This record gives sequence, C-alpha cells and structure tokens, in this order.
Amino acid sequence: MKCLQLILVLLLISITQTGCWNRVELTEKGFIMGVAIDQIKPGTIKFSVQLYKPGQMAGGQGGKQDNSFFNIETRSESIFDAVRDITLHLGRRAQFSHMRVIIINEKTAKREDLISLLEFFYRDHEPRLNTKVLISEGDASEFLKIKPLIEQTVTQQLNRMQEIGNVGTGKVPDVNLLELSQALKSQVPNIALPVASKKKDVVILAGMAMIKKGKMIGTLRGKQTENVLMLSDQYKSGVLQIPCEKTSKDAKNSTEAVEIQMVKTKLKPILKMDPLKVKVDVNIAGNIGELKCTKFEKREDQVKFQKKVQKLMEERLKDTIRFTQKEKIDLIGLGNQIYRSNPKLWKKWKKDWDNRYSTAKFEVKVKFDIRNTLSIVGKPLSDK
Repeated sequence: MKCLQLILVLLLISITQTGCWNRVELTEKGFIMGVAIDQIKPGTIKFSVQLYKPGQMAGGQGGKQDNSFFNIETRSESIFDAVRDITLHLGRRAQFSHMRVIIINEKTAKREDLISLLEFFYRDHEPRLNTKVLISEGDASEFLKIKPLIEQTVTQQLNRMQEIGNVGTGKVPDVNLLELSQALKSQVPNIALPVASKKKDVVILAGMAMIKKGKMIGTLRGKQTENVLMLSDQYKSGVLQIPCEKTSKDAKNSTEAVEIQMVKTKLKPILKMDPLKVKVDVNIAGNIGELKCTKFEKREDQVKFQKKVQKLMEERLKDTIRFTQKEKIDLIGLGNQIYRSNPKLWKKWKKDWDNRYSTAKFEVKVKFDIRNTLSIVGKPLSDK
C-alpha cells in the first residue's frame, strides 16, 4: 500500500514539473528574417541572410538609431552546408522559424529547378511554409542591403508589399513556399512569382516572373499581370484605368478610373472540340473612382459606360491569353481544371498539353456592373 502511494506521489510530481530536454537559449540563436540566393556559377551558391538585431531599436550615442538588422553571406555547393556555415560568422545557431521572404536571382531562377533549389526549406522543420517567394532583377543579395522605408527590415517590407499589394492593387501575385510546391507538383507545373526591382535604393514589386516546369522563362509587366490574376481567378481588388474616347471633350491623354471590388472568373472548356474551345466568363463589379469625360445623366449613359469597359477588358484579356499561348505556358489553371473534371481524357492530353493550349480557341465574355458612383454627382466634378 505504501509502495502504491509512493508511486502515485512520484507520478503527480512528474506531471507538475516542466522542462525541455532539448532547449536552446535565446542567446544561442540568430533569427533569420530573410534569405537571398544567387548562383555565382554552376555548382556554387551565394547564400545571404538577414538577421534581426535585438536591442537596437533604441537610440545609440547621441540618440542615433542603429540598424535593427545585419546581413551575413556564405558560399557553398549546397544550401544546407551554407546554412551551417552561418555559425562560423555569427557564433550562434541560425533560426529560420521567423523567416519572411526568400529572394531568388532571376539568372538563378532560369538555370535551376526551384523545387530542387529550395529543398532545404521544405525538409527542415524550422522554415514556415507561408514564407513568401519572389524573383529579383539583379543580385538577390543586394536587396537585403536596402534600407526599409517603414518596417524594421526590408525583408518584412517585401513580405507586406507582396501581401497587401495582391489584395489592394491587383498587380502582384502572392505566393508562398506551400503554394509554390503545390503548383510545381501539379499536372501543369507552372506558376507566376512576383518580381522585385530596385530604383534609387528603393525596392518595388513590378510584374511577375513566368515559371514553367520549375524554371523561369520570362516576365509579365503592367496590365498583363492584372489580366493573368483575373483569368486565374486570383484578382482581389484594384483599379482599372479607362481611356477617354477621342471624340470626347478634353479626352486627349485623359483616363478615367474604376475601383474594382470583385472579380469572378469561370473557365468552361468544351472538351469534345478539336482544337480545344474555351469559354471564359468574367464578372467584374466596382465603383467609379474618377470621371474625366463621362457623364451619368441618364440610365443609357451608365449602360454605355459599362459596355465600353466590357469591350476594353475583353480585348485586354484576349491579348494576354494570346501572349501566354505564344509562350506555350498555361498560367490560368486550365490544364489542372481539365485534369480534375476528366482525368481519363487528361491522361491522353497531358504529354501534348503545351501545344494543345497554344492552339486553343478562347471566347472571352466580360460582364461589368457599377455598384456606386461614390458621389451624388454623375459627371466630372470639373464640369460646371
């Protein structure tokens, strides 16, 4: 009986005690905020990391604020080995659980399969799969040296730019490690990644990189980026600029703006036709942002404006589809949709999908609805 009581007491004590057999103190870690990858030559990787510098947000001597980050560069034949070499510079173990972005040089992205290049980040338990991935114009390591405008580090700034830019402008794809692997392991291994560029020590996201079968093949700019996001049903919100008609008063170089609040796209492939025919239905709804040459004095004026926007968007979307067909890259998810709906047919089409996509006939139909003019005045405010 006493023996049983002793066992119960020991059991209760063991349950109430806390501890970690493999704990690592904070002072033994260096927290990685971002990574830049540049292939110097085949077989050699320059691996640059940005680390958070704790305790440096307060002013230094004379109230001068020190940087809250610093960068370390290692070189090796593999990323795994380059990661271990960070300790030789830092004297601490690299911790990747707070990593925000991975920047890959465009030349490297054109040479290397991205899944193979990033394998360390998928195998290791620390990196989070919601880490953003983007392509850089020029050396990726140079972007880590840019002074952030408002965030504590440029890597955090790039994370927010991709996230908010996708939701608020419709000009930036928002892609993380998980989405990248899912796309490149799908039946049609294509995806678009955001492209970062530098202008006078300021970083901007301009356009997207086309990734085909794991490697970068080119870029999309301006309206093409918005159009691909619309066609792939990834467009959240943004602004459409509508040029004034030349016959309108003061129409020269004038554009009107529509705030897009909703875009819903449906692809309807007609599988029995050869060449393949695809119906694309795009529903757009938004508010009037700026008027320069249009007046909504009658119901007919609104209908005319809606038809104008519909025609303009149909032509823009068709132009972008033709561009992707010329490049033989399905960025709109058509092949994966056919695979899900008819896997038996897809088995026959998969090998020749690039050619079949490039010769497909697309019928684009846009429906545009004005939700609000955001004013009781249905004409340009400059009009008397």
